[in-house]
Amino acid sequence: MRSSVLWLALVGGALGCVTPSVQPPPVDPARYQHAADPDVNVRIHAPEELVGDPDVRAGDMLVVLAQRDVDARVREAAAGAIAERHDPGLDPVLEQTAAIDPDPEVRRAAAAAHERLWPWQKQPRTAAGLSLLCPGCGQLYLRENGEGAAMLGASAALLGGGILMLRDAGNVSLDGASSTRSAPIGLWLATVGQNLWFYSIFDAYRDARVLRGDAGYTFSITREQLPELVSAPFRPSVLKSPWVWAGVPIALAAGIGISALASSGGLTGNPSIFDVPRVNFLGHSYSRGAGFALGEGYYATLFGTVGVGEESLFRGLIQTELEERFGTVGGIALASAIFGTVHLVNFGSDPKQALVAVPTIAVLGSSLGLAYAHTGHKLSTSVAMHFWYDFLLSTVAFAADPNHQPFVVNVTM
Repeated sequence: MRSSVLWLALVGGALGCVTPSVQPPPVDPARYQHAADPDVNVRIHAPEELVGDPDVRAGDMLVVLAQRDVDARVREAAAGAIAERHDPGLDPVLEQTAAIDPDPEVRRAAAAAHERLWPWQKQPRTAAGLSLLCPGCGQLYLRENGEGAAMLGASAALLGGGILMLRDAGNVSLDGASSTRSAPIGLWLATVGQNLWFYSIFDAYRDARVLRGDAGYTFSITREQLPELVSAPFRPSVLKSPWVWAGVPIALAAGIGISALASSGGLTGNPSIFDVPRVNFLGHSYSRGAGFALGEGYYATLFGTVGVGEESLFRGLIQTELEERFGTVGGIALASAIFGTVHLVNFGSDPKQALVAVPTIAVLGSSLGLAYAHTGHKLSTSVAMHFWYDFLLSTVAFAADPNHQPFVVNVTM
């Protein structure tokens, strides 16, 4: 949880670095003559010609036609053209026309145009920023009230419950027994809540872009939803990718080697899973097989949320935005550097280990970024890679030293 503040601060910085733009077409002054033509049959076609004109005077002319033209058909056409112009600054004109125009058809057309223009008032970075400040608030900003309330409530419950359990983990009860059983449960809850928060930031950003049809962006944003990402590590269509079945073993071998080099004391002398008859899980003793299965379940659910949350945030949002500004290579490099940097806090008490581990994590991030870019900016493959790397690396550590895992609880009197 110490990394949350740094991660969220870096997201805020990334959100401010890109301003998508569309190259405007050249201005055609003749269009203004059509809008002022005394023949209504000429004026009625003027709005569709003014839509693509980026000059501010074209927008002003559409306002004039929508509010002042004597012919209702022209006002109706102008209202529709204002919506197609995708300029949120003209929305008050539509609201006013929908309220006071004397012709009911014009009022209906203006109201419909107002609804069509509404998504263009919703900025993807604003949506992400709101969810950065408060899980689910970006969804509320996009009128996704049910989803926003669910994300806000679930994130608050998980994070709040996890933090409280972690805080109270070492309390001494009245009978003198000291229990830390709540620590691994609190860690699990807080991690799930944190990664749901990360996903909510990406989800709000993605939904705002989808509403605007990805206008102004080079790369289309993925349409994958949460169920698709959660199931990604287990879907055959994802697992058959070489990025997964070949990339994960290579990364895992490197990770194990780097971990062995970075470890100050190593695992020498600690009994392995084959040396212990029973396994401690949350303070209860289980047979080797049952205990190993419970530990693996703990890691599977924990890293399932980590894979979805971190990939949504770092690849789905940060890398996507950076690629728009710096190109694919630059975007991957910068996003991977950020990915490695935010993990620095995990090794705050061991600078030697951090010196080796953080660059390794950055390289791992680059492989995830490459997979994301080379699969059409879809997240399923990088989510699967992230999950299996974390899960298998933890499985190796569990098998090598079952007595020193986050779910092992020693209750003392």
